Amino acid sequence: MEKDGITNVLLSGVGGQGILTASRLLAMAALHRGFDVKMSEVHGMSQRGGNVDTHVRIGEAVPSPMIPKGGAHFLVSFEKLEALRYLDYLRPDGVAFVNRLEISPLTLALKQPNYVDDVDRILDEKAPHLIWVDGTEMARELGDVRMVNVIMLGALATRLPFLEEADWEAAVKERFAKPKVREAVANAFRKGAEVCPGR
Repeated sequence: MEKDGITNVLLSGVGGQGILTASRLLAMAALHRGFDVKMSEVHGMSQRGGNVDTHVRIGEAVPSPMIPKGGAHFLVSFEKLEALRYLDYLRPDGVAFVNRLEISPLTLALKQPNYVDDVDRILDEKAPHLIWVDGTEMARELGDVRMVNVIMLGALATRLPFLEEADWEAAVKERFAKPKVREAVANAFRKGAEVCPGR
């Protein structure tokens, strides 16, 4: 938690990756711990693979749901190009969690002359505190590619010491009614936490 008592997390990706679900789980966990939470969802053609971003701000008293550029303590991107899109929101000392997934534009016609081809190099250069997450591969190992969002959340959770395991468990229980789904989510969360051990 920063001096102003607020931690800013920006999640980004494309429609269908479960970004809103991950954001809500984060918000629920923080609410369970007793924090004030403001969340803002921004999405266009999310059902067609358009970009989606969610701002989550956690603190004792949060005045606004929007994170200013250069104000995110954490950027959690489910796709490489979306990480590049929102990189200017990250603080100089901020941490970026990026899923090793690259989704090409829908058609070659969408590629502009300045289309980024060397995404990994640029992210490594511009985000000094970058943590790569093999979220898609890890989700396949778990047998459910839909779990990438929870894996990414598990990785993020290792850097949020003000939230405890009980808070995450409460959020999962509130969000998912079926025991089998809860178990799958819990397994994916633990898998993501293994990316950054030693919390």
